[in-house]
Amino acid sequence: MPFNKALFLLLIVLIYSCKLSNNKIDHPVLVDKIIDSASHLGDLKKREQANRYLDSCFKQIENPGIGDLWKKFYFKQSQNFIFARLNKDSIELEKAFIYADSMLALIATNKAEVKYKRELSIANFLKGDVLLEQEKYEQSYLFFNKGKLLADESGSTCDQADFNSRFAFLNYVQNKYRQAASLFLQAYKNNLACKLDYEKYAAIQGALDNAGLSYNHIKMTDSAMICFKKSLKFLESNEHLFPYKKTFTRVAKGVNYHYIGDVYLDSGNNEKAEEYLKKAIASNGTFGTEKRNAQIAEVKLARLYLNTGRYNDFSSIMAFARSSLDSLPSPKTEVDWQKLRIDYLNLTGKYEEAKTYIPNYLQLAAKQDLKLQKLNSVNARTEFYNLQKDYELTLLKKENQLNILYLIIAVGFSVMSMFILYQLWRNGKTSKITNDKLKLLNKQVTEQNLHLQKALSALEQSQDENKRVMKVVAHDLRSPIGAIVSLAGFMLSNQKLKEEEQHLIGLIKISGADSLKFVDDLLNWESASEELEKESVDLNALLNYCTNLLQYKASEKQQKIILKSEAITFNINREKIWRVISNLITNAIKFSPPKTNILVETNIFSDHIIISVKDQGIGIPAEMNDSIFNITKEAKRSGTNGEKSYGMGLVISKQIVEAHGGSLWFESTTSKGTTFFIKLPIA
Repeated sequence: MPFNKALFLLLIVLIYSCKLSNNKIDHPVLVDKIIDSASHLGDLKKREQANRYLDSCFKQIENPGIGDLWKKFYFKQSQNFIFARLNKDSIELEKAFIYADSMLALIATNKAEVKYKRELSIANFLKGDVLLEQEKYEQSYLFFNKGKLLADESGSTCDQADFNSRFAFLNYVQNKYRQAASLFLQAYKNNLACKLDYEKYAAIQGALDNAGLSYNHIKMTDSAMICFKKSLKFLESNEHLFPYKKTFTRVAKGVNYHYIGDVYLDSGNNEKAEEYLKKAIASNGTFGTEKRNAQIAEVKLARLYLNTGRYNDFSSIMAFARSSLDSLPSPKTEVDWQKLRIDYLNLTGKYEEAKTYIPNYLQLAAKQDLKLQKLNSVNARTEFYNLQKDYELTLLKKENQLNILYLIIAVGFSVMSMFILYQLWRNGKTSKITNDKLKLLNKQVTEQNLHLQKALSALEQSQDENKRVMKVVAHDLRSPIGAIVSLAGFMLSNQKLKEEEQHLIGLIKISGADSLKFVDDLLNWESASEELEKESVDLNALLNYCTNLLQYKASEKQQKIILKSEAITFNINREKIWRVISNLITNAIKFSPPKTNILVETNIFSDHIIISVKDQGIGIPAEMNDSIFNITKEAKRSGTNGEKSYGMGLVISKQIVEAHGGSLWFESTTSKGTTFFIKLPIA
């Protein structure tokens, strides 16, 4: 905003402030009714009309008080800030900044910091919000900290909710999801201590949703589902209290449907996931800026259709999402949409067409990452810690005299203790009873030393166990890191890449190769079993995901992975069975020559299912048949392109399959190929 306009707004605040006197009082009931009516107009997307109505009503109030004017500025700041965030409008954001400054100036000019401490705290938070949106991170942390100190002084858990929710958000955008979840839940509890008005109605359900999102990022799906369903139940139980906020409630429910669909999608329950994602799209798909949430749900539904082979439904929802993104752009969702299109083209064999879209996708993804990289360059927790040091030092100075008194008392006790110990020593020197006690004490110390030796031995044994677990984890890292290296190599084959782009992608490939070497160093000869946790999984979707991921690695040797699978859902440990299938396909790629096919096929019987992975590779010699599943025997061979082998993958896979009550075996002909079979019980 130009400087003269900003100065004009500040002058208005000063004029209002100069007119105030000690005799002026606030009109909370009247002003709250005016604000509620203006808010209703704002909900109907009538911002200008809402502002005109607010200004007109305030002209009718004779001598408005400081609290009255603060609420007026608060309403206008919130309207400008929300519009600026949703529409990326820098002018509206600057207006929001001016109104936040006006709220602070109003209280400071009238020396009303004590009476309006809570309003002062909120104003600092609001100014910090604007600075954060302007990417002025250090300044935003400063105002957040000021707001926090004022909230702490009040001693009210309700006032502390504003800080906890903002600090939770800062942790969330820096991918510190466990800390974010804890802080969001603390904000939820803080808000429960407040009077349930519309602002807290929105804040409570928002805190639950954000806690659920944080849990979902770290795969704590049960906790995430509890948060989302609790948020939905809260909305349904209290929406009758806010009949004039039906639009907000409908949008909030739609967002919850979306998040619940996400959890079902992650757990492999595609039927429920589709149901809730469709409900989310129906709720928010045609409603203003909330279409952005529906756009994300549309892209996720398209991914579900692609993974389950429903290509007609996939094309239909992708077209719908494209139309929505054209009318209301969303950079992050655009990146996901472009990636989905590339995956579809690769899956349907249109590799050359897919390659033409990759440069644009990478450019969009890089732009999207830029803002997050800038935010991550500043550690929120460290910033707040540093800002609080001055405040803590002030408190320490105030407590200095008390600490000196404590020190004197401590010295007195020390002298007294030393005197008592001296008396005990002198008496014990001539006392036989004391000597006997000392001998007994010595015996006890000896016994404790023996116990410590045993504990040390147990710790050493535990360390060995931990090392074995580390080897299993290291082995499992090979496949995804290998896929990254293969994809980087695939991208380098594009002749249209600029020199700088080739250099950057080359760095990715080199880093990935270095990571593989590091994983190689971690590998050893032992593996540990784990307790199984089973869930209902769509096997077809799991196989689709696995083959799509490893196709990039196969393309490096011009190989093609063919999947022939039928739809079936039954209880397995999703992550471990994915590990088995990924290992068998990776072996097939490793031990097969270039330009060959790898067939992944399922056969369903009445009480079991058989998954087979067939290659056209070098086969397994008869003399190795007895040792291939035995980690204690040497069964390592190099791949057709010299790839290294560690002799652990099949051993781990056999343990996992047998833990499911199934079996793993193979049939092989030297120089013609090998087929591995996985038999899993359906019941």
